[in-house]
Amino acid sequence: MNWKEFFYLQRESKVAVTLLLILIVITLFFNAFNYSVNSSEIVLRHNDSIINEFKSITAQRRTTHSGNYVNSQQRPDSASSVNKPSTNANVENQRRFTNNNYVRIEKLSPGETISLNSSDTTEWKKIPGIGSSYSTRIVKYRTLLGGFINKNQLLEVYGIDSEMYSRISPYITEDPNFTKIKVNELEFNQLFRHPYLNYGQVQAIINLRDKKGNISSTNELSMLDEFTKDDISRLQPYLEF
Repeated sequence: MNWKEFFYLQRESKVAVTLLLILIVITLFFNAFNYSVNSSEIVLRHNDSIINEFKSITAQRRTTHSGNYVNSQQRPDSASSVNKPSTNANVENQRRFTNNNYVRIEKLSPGETISLNSSDTTEWKKIPGIGSSYSTRIVKYRTLLGGFINKNQLLEVYGIDSEMYSRISPYITEDPNFTKIKVNELEFNQLFRHPYLNYGQVQAIINLRDKKGNISSTNELSMLDEFTKDDISRLQPYLEF
């Protein structure tokens, strides 16, 4: 008899053997899975014991630390007495910070005034109806002009209309503290920075200076096409020849 005949099986036998092999594989898989679960439980139990021991040690250290803290409070030269001034300093700094955030600016009473050209943004905010935005705009525009000639120029500041001007005008006193434009000395960019001069007007001034030398008066500027009577009238207080 040939040895191969031992492995020859009928179709029904093959199905039975295949199912048996599948059952064996499934059994081995579940055994391996159960083993891993049991091992994890052992590890968890081991970890739990370590955690409990750590908690016990921590509790003991806290108790010891509390006892030392009580003793240190009873000693006049303890570390807590050294740190106490810094705590007070922190409280004081916090009070200062809080107070700075809530600084209240007292408004002017009727009859009180500020200077048109000498007042800073803080003083402008003292006028009823003037806040941070308007005070900043006023000072910036005043800087570009070189100073205000009169209070009516406040109407040129963005956001200030005739109604608002009538409310704030009584609190403002005019003064002569403004800077004049040195027509024959300033360069193009310096002249162009002034709000009352546009690009064409500045170019006309430069061309006239190059052509004839120094400009002597506003009469020469009035003969230029770039300047109207209103332009000359508005510029005249600022011009210096």
